[in-house]
Amino acid sequence: MTRANEKHRGFGANIVERILPHRRPFLFVDRVKRFSLGEVRSIEAALQISVNDPVFDGHFPNWSLWPGVYVVEGLGQTAQLLASLDAIRKAGAERNDEGLGLRTLELLDAGYSLRPSATPSHEGLTLLEELSKSPVVGLTGRIDMRFLEPVFPGCRLDYRAEWRVERDGVLGFDVEASVGGRPVARGELGASTNTRIPLR
Repeated sequence: MTRANEKHRGFGANIVERILPHRRPFLFVDRVKRFSLGEVRSIEAALQISVNDPVFDGHFPNWSLWPGVYVVEGLGQTAQLLASLDAIRKAGAERNDEGLGLRTLELLDAGYSLRPSATPSHEGLTLLEELSKSPVVGLTGRIDMRFLEPVFPGCRLDYRAEWRVERDGVLGFDVEASVGGRPVARGELGASTNTRIPLR
């Protein structure tokens, strides 16, 4: 088994923003906690919900409630992160180094976090730059979601996505959002491979 197929520790917000095209106020993932790209491809991510988020001005006055559509969007962004990380792994494998892009992301994350690290290789940075111009994953084509509990400001919203199926350019994911270990939403999301990883 190669290192790329092992369970990886995650990344902070700067790497999330390098991978996802979304930006505030429509970025609903703060960090990737861990991910695996082996036989089971899965990811765990999180969002810390602040009472200062502008959505609470209107949703709802005197009773702050995190919108369910934001929970679904956060799960979709988490699934997109998983598909993008898998595309980075595959691009490395085409260069006979499956872990090249993932190591590059780890080194960039260490630099952003002020942890001691080596400088990312030119080859790894080039791979990420090339991927930023390639079709990878995108629009949700299917949503089947069940909401179990409300989500309030001050909570950390934990996301989990597991890649279940890939057929004719359509991807399927089992997803779950939880707060404090209690599920607040779960279901299935579908996506098509028709957008790009920005990786800027």
